[in-house]
Amino acid sequence: MDLAKIDEFLGNIKFDNFYLEATFQFKLLMQFAKIYNEDSIFPERNIGYYRLNQKTFSKKEVDIIIEQGNNLPIAFELKMPMNGQVPEQMYKFVEDIVFLEELKASLLFGKCYLITVTNDSNFWQGSKSDGIYAPFRNGVPLKGKIYKPTGNEKNKSFHQISGEYHIAWNTLSNSFRYFALEV
Repeated sequence: MDLAKIDEFLGNIKFDNFYLEATFQFKLLMQFAKIYNEDSIFPERNIGYYRLNQKTFSKKEVDIIIEQGNNLPIAFELKMPMNGQVPEQMYKFVEDIVFLEELKASLLFGKCYLITVTNDSNFWQGSKSDGIYAPFRNGVPLKGKIYKPTGNEKNKSFHQISGEYHIAWNTLSNSFRYFALEV
């Protein structure tokens, strides 16, 4: 699995305005089943299955895991924000990156990916271009401390990203765009 294959799979999915994240997950699972044995594909897999201490991870379940026999499993986190809340959803993207970094650091996962799909142009363009918006709208690298952009914890609570990521929005059909990152 690589980013080019993910691009191909996403291009095969016909997104529309009535999709939910669960629909996206299902359609992506169907794409994965074209090249992986269905017995090796697990949606909503609890990390406890891999004997990981759930208390030391930021989340407990992985959206999709593909097991590959003797090779390390592949983990996928998916996002499909369709109801606004742009800065808060961007912060959730960061939360998923941190979780995937934790999985990768466990040495029990070979590859980890975040895939985000939306038709809300406020994620890739808008009048605000600083803070949490900068990596998603201006090509600024996503790295370091990312502060919560809204609510009571605004600018107090943060996620620390270990790596450096570049968000590149790609066009799909029907005004949808996506970015995919390997963590």
